[in-house]
Amino acid sequence: MVSRGAIAALALPAILLLALAIRLYSVTFGLPALNDPDELTFELGAIKMLSGPTLNPGWFGHPATTTMYVLAVLTIAVFGLGHLLGRFPTIESFADAIYADPSWVLLPGRVAMAVFAVATIYLVYRLARELFDRNTALAAAALLTVNPVHVTWSQIIRSDMMACFFMLLGMLAALRILRENRWRDYVLAAVWLGAAMATKWPYALTALAVIGAVVARGAAHPAERSQGLVRLALCGSLALVFLFLISPYLLLDHQTALRNMHGEAQVRHLGATGGAPWENAWWYLAGPLATGLGWLGLGFVAAGLAIIARRREAAFVVLPVVLGFAMVLCVQNLVWERWVLSLMPLLAIAAAVAFMSLARRICAFPQPFARVAMAMVALAILVPLALRTESDARARLNDTRQRASRWAEAHVAPGSTILLEHFAFDLLPRPWHFLFPFGSVGCIDARATLGGKIQLSTVQSGRGSRTNIDYGTVAADKRGSCAADYAILTQADRYAAESQAFPEEAAAYRTLMARGTLVASFVPEAGKVGGPVVRIVKFSR
Repeated sequence: MVSRGAIAALALPAILLLALAIRLYSVTFGLPALNDPDELTFELGAIKMLSGPTLNPGWFGHPATTTMYVLAVLTIAVFGLGHLLGRFPTIESFADAIYADPSWVLLPGRVAMAVFAVATIYLVYRLARELFDRNTALAAAALLTVNPVHVTWSQIIRSDMMACFFMLLGMLAALRILRENRWRDYVLAAVWLGAAMATKWPYALTALAVIGAVVARGAAHPAERSQGLVRLALCGSLALVFLFLISPYLLLDHQTALRNMHGEAQVRHLGATGGAPWENAWWYLAGPLATGLGWLGLGFVAAGLAIIARRREAAFVVLPVVLGFAMVLCVQNLVWERWVLSLMPLLAIAAAVAFMSLARRICAFPQPFARVAMAMVALAILVPLALRTESDARARLNDTRQRASRWAEAHVAPGSTILLEHFAFDLLPRPWHFLFPFGSVGCIDARATLGGKIQLSTVQSGRGSRTNIDYGTVAADKRGSCAADYAILTQADRYAAESQAFPEEAAAYRTLMARGTLVASFVPEAGKVGGPVVRIVKFSR
C-alpha cells in the first residue's frame, strides 16, 4: 500500500499537472482567428523587435515589456525549429506564414502564459506553506487550480499572469526579509519588484509586502529599525534601476512610453466603464470574485482574512497587498475581470486558511464523521468551480465568431466583399475581398495590409485615441470606404446596449444595418457558446 507520506509528496505534482492539463485543454480556442484582439498588440511588439532587430517593443501601455520579450524569444524558437525542419527556409517565408496564420506564434505564446499560470499556483503553495503549513498550501493550490477566472486568463496572451508570478516572488522575498533581514533578500525583492512593474504598472503594489516586512521586523527588533529603513530606501531605488534595465526604452523612447500610458488612462470603455468606488467593489464581488471563488469560497475568504490579520507574518506581508489592490480596483474609472487576477492567489490562501481552521475543529469529532464532513465541504467549494471551468472551456471552443465564419463559408459567393470587425484569419483562404475598419483611416483592405506586414506603429496611428477599432469608431467622413456585400458585425449589440454613453457609435450601426438585410445572428449561450452577439448583414450594391 502507498504510505500517507508518499501520497502527500505526490499531491503537489498531481495538482500542478492537473492545472496544466486544464489550461491546455482549450488553449487553441478561436485559432487561427484572434478572439481577443489585444493578443495582436503583444505579438506585434515581439515581431517589431525581431524585424528591427531592436530591443524596443514600440509599445509601453502596461508596459508589458517582459511579456513581449518572452514572445520574441518564443518566435525565434519557432522560426529556428521550422528552419531546421525545412518549413521556413527564410525569414521572409516565416513572416508570410505568421501573417497568414498567426497560430504559429499565438499558440506558443498562449502555452507560455499557461506555464506562468501554473508557476503562480506553485508559488501560492510555497507562500502558504511558509506562512502556515503544507495542508493549507495544498488547499490553496487546489482552489486556484480550478478557479474559472484564473483558468480563462491563463490561456490568453496578456501581461497579467506574468505580473502575478513576479508579485508572488516579491512577496516570498519580503517574507525572508521579515524573518532574516538579509541584504540579499532586499536585492531579490528589488529584482522581482522591477520585473513586476516592467510587466504591469499596478504590480508596483508588491512593494507594500516589502514595506510591511520592514515594519514588522523593526517592531520585533528595535535595534534594526534604522538599518531596515535604509535598506528599504535602497531596495526602492534598486527596483527602479532594475525596471529600466529590464525595459530601457521606457527612458530611451520616453515620448512613446508617455503617449502609450496616457492612452491607457481612459475614463470610459465599451463594456467596462466603472462607477463610484462602492459600485466597482460590488461589481468585482458579485462578478469575477464570485465566479472565481464561488460564494461559499468567498465566505471562507472573509474568515481566512480575519485569521490572517491575527498572524503576524501573514498580516504584514499578505494583507497590505490585498488591501492595496482592492483599493486600487475600486477607485478606477474602468472595471475589468482580469484585474482581479492580482487578488486571486492571495484570496485562495485566505480561503485555505479558513478551511484548515474548520478542519481542525471538526477533527475533534469521531474520525469517520470528520473525514466525511470535510470532504463534503471541500467538494461543495471545488465542484461548482470545476464545472464552471469546464463549461467556460466548452463555450470558448464554440465561439459565435467562428460560427459566423462557418455560415459565411456556406452562404457567401466567391468574389464578395466582406466588412469584418474581428481578426478572422480563419476566413483568409476564402476567395473574398475583406475590409477592416481602421479609425481615422476608414476601412482598409485587410488582405493587402497583412501582405504588407502591418506593424504595431501602424495599428497605433490608425487607432489614435479610440478605445476600440470597429465600424462605430470609423471617422464619419470615411464610412463610405466600408461599402461591402456583407458585414459581419461583432460590436453592434454592445454599442446598442450602451447607446447613452456612445450615441454616435450606436447611431452609425443603426444607419449601417438599416441599409441592409439581417441574414444571420449568433448569440452566446452560457456554458455552450461564447463570444459576443454577431450579426451578419447583407447589402445590395
